[in-house]
Amino acid sequence: MFDAKARYVRSLFSKVPLEYDILLGLFSFAQDKRWRAYVVNRIRPVGRERILDVATGTGLLAADFARVVSRDGFVVGVDLTLSMLKTARWRLEARNVGDKVDWVLARAENLPFRNDCFGSSSISLALRNVSNAQLTFREMARATVPGGFVISLDFARPRNRLFRLFYYDYLLGLFPVFGRMVSEAWGRTLSYLGRSILRARTGEQIATLLSEEGLVDAVSVPLTAGIVCAVYGRKR
Repeated sequence: MFDAKARYVRSLFSKVPLEYDILLGLFSFAQDKRWRAYVVNRIRPVGRERILDVATGTGLLAADFARVVSRDGFVVGVDLTLSMLKTARWRLEARNVGDKVDWVLARAENLPFRNDCFGSSSISLALRNVSNAQLTFREMARATVPGGFVISLDFARPRNRLFRLFYYDYLLGLFPVFGRMVSEAWGRTLSYLGRSILRARTGEQIATLLSEEGLVDAVSVPLTAGIVCAVYGRKR
């Protein structure tokens, strides 16, 4: 079942998949590659390990995982927006890593997988978009094997007050303007994203959510002056 937020998010992102990768790189000043590299290096998939990427979008992180898993490894990307998954599929096939990834249309809060079937699980730049972050982590932890990592990479609010002033002006002012230069759909999407980042949880709050789901050694690591935080914990 889709609640109001899930329907709204699906409607927003169903209209913008083709430009998503390029605009993410532009608006993050190419830092998104560094952020994803941190996640991949933190998990370090080995052997026949299967990796779950929740809210995969156009599959950017799934593609990075696919490049480093072994010949017997595998990645599953989950998203609630069909157009995003279709874009992810053909782009990864064009990059010759499509055979290492499978795609599943599902909500983060209701993952259609059995217990303990993935070596680790991730959610990247999308925790703000789910309806229930606690339930999302519960599902990710359930599907992850004992000893595996559950990791969230998401935008946060920088701690430096001076930098935060400029950053907030960028999010609320320039973000929507740039979006409207691309399309009306992108104007609405970037307006939503800017507002959602201002309401984002801190890394410490996300670490608390992981701990409440039984994950141990939960830690928050700020990246790029705290614009994003990588938060991870290990399943007992």
